[in-house]
Amino acid sequence: MDITSLDLSTLQVDLVSGAFSLTLAVFIGSALFFFLSRQDVALRYRMAVTISGVIVTIAGYHYWRILGSFEAAVQGEALFNEAYRYVDWIITVPLLLTELVLVLSIDAARRRSLLMRLVPYSFLMIALGYPGEVSDSVTVTWLFWGLSMVFFVLILWTLFGELSRQIAEERPEVRPTLRGLRLILLVTWSFYPVAYLFPVLLADAATAFVLLNVGYAIADITAKAGYGLMIHHVAKVKTEVEEQVTVA
Repeated sequence: MDITSLDLSTLQVDLVSGAFSLTLAVFIGSALFFFLSRQDVALRYRMAVTISGVIVTIAGYHYWRILGSFEAAVQGEALFNEAYRYVDWIITVPLLLTELVLVLSIDAARRRSLLMRLVPYSFLMIALGYPGEVSDSVTVTWLFWGLSMVFFVLILWTLFGELSRQIAEERPEVRPTLRGLRLILLVTWSFYPVAYLFPVLLADAATAFVLLNVGYAIADITAKAGYGLMIHHVAKVKTEVEEQVTVA
């Protein structure tokens, strides 16, 4: 994308680069926390916490590339590469779904069944979103937004149903934590389809560009680092409850 044509103000450039820089810093710090704190949870939940660390590490690398691409694009040295974000999502979103499934107390057969549905849904959601993201046609953007949203809704519907069922089966001490995880899942993921539409909803292209990229940065922080912290919290609570039951 040629962003020199947008005629971004100094403030707008600083907002976007600051959002990218902040996101990168959050991911670096989160990765250290997840890798160092995985010993705080029971062995059966450590893989979920480890995956949280892997997710923010991958996302941090891509934000480093996004920040570099943006700085070069502002100087007119290259086009702004929007593909970095989609490459990141195509890797990290299936991992986000996997860590959630791993932290739930479900049997192996149900776990496989969930992942066999959720992983293809996530791939199709992201792959269908990209053509609309990079298109200059409002019609094309709306078309691929709608197609992507089909799988977005399928993912949330599947996870919301599974979490609701699991909450009913968990011990009373764990239920409030899982309800919080369910709410965070719904809120953080809802940022993405809204930010996606800024370029077609706003008349000013520069403002739309800024809101899109800052919006995605906020969404990525909450949906990756924030969500990972919640996964860690769920694993920690479940570990403590299980240890108390064992002692009793």
